[in-house]
Amino acid sequence: MTDEPRRKLRPVPYRGWWKIAPTPDLTDVLPPPPEGAEIRNECNDHHIFRDAEGLWNLWACVRRTAVGRILCHWRAKDLTDAPWERTGQIIRADRDAGESLIDFQGQEFIQSPFVVREGDTWYLLYGGYATGANADGEPTTDYGEMENQISLMTSPDGRTWTRHRDEQGRSRVFAGPGAVRDPCFCKFDGLWYAYYAGHHNRDRKEAAIYVRTSEDLVHWSDWRIAQHDAEHGRQRYVPESPAVVRRGGYYYMFRTHGPSGGTYVYRSTDPLDFGQGKVCDRLVTRLPVIAPEIIVAPDGQEYLSKIHDPEGYGIQLSRLRWESDEV
Repeated sequence: MTDEPRRKLRPVPYRGWWKIAPTPDLTDVLPPPPEGAEIRNECNDHHIFRDAEGLWNLWACVRRTAVGRILCHWRAKDLTDAPWERTGQIIRADRDAGESLIDFQGQEFIQSPFVVREGDTWYLLYGGYATGANADGEPTTDYGEMENQISLMTSPDGRTWTRHRDEQGRSRVFAGPGAVRDPCFCKFDGLWYAYYAGHHNRDRKEAAIYVRTSEDLVHWSDWRIAQHDAEHGRQRYVPESPAVVRRGGYYYMFRTHGPSGGTYVYRSTDPLDFGQGKVCDRLVTRLPVIAPEIIVAPDGQEYLSKIHDPEGYGIQLSRLRWESDEV
């Protein structure tokens, strides 16, 4: 950590919300759904970034489509535009690259995109879902045993993407523990950190937020628990969708608590440790949003996103400020 003075802060959304990506009609890019299928096209985990031309881009996982979960793309000149332009660009799971090797409920899965820039290269990291193997590398179709994965694409401009391939031709950069998903990538003091949801001990109720580190976004350390919250008990798939930032000399983890529990924000002096067991002493606030991302505009203004409101799914933005939380 740098030597900046530490100031305890609290994030506060303000000035209302505007919808940048409403529920999309995907009939122009996907095949007809199976007879009797319920199609909702719900926008879910997502990420917002600028490309080489300075335009804003949104990649979002869209679930309950005609084929399963896909990645869908929107673009805008300004963050305050509403709605953004849906470009028609999508990304589907590639089984030849080792993604979504076992159908879930008869559907392909690709999810939770996150984009960062390093030098002249953009890195799109995303949930590649089922590896078809357990933690010991043995083939399995048991979802309780199966390891999921984080996969990678790269781009020279933030627009055109090429899948990463390892020596086995796979797009993955790491797998496990358990149902790996919802990655967030941050660079602190020259080192990359990957935060993500999953579960350990081959038990989906042993859910936590995990962290790995890397110097190049391709080769990653082993996982460790960044936060394991015993206050909420052994609940399947909780917690989810971490987002981590550094403000005022502290690290803040935004962590969604299931599909309707809102987002809890925790503070730490160590990016590897947001607490295990009773973590209420780390809690800063609770926000009534699901799967948020924090976006910083070139002028320093910050924005917060969320995935739905009482009217239904669709990516929305609000301005964000940080207030003093000193006692």
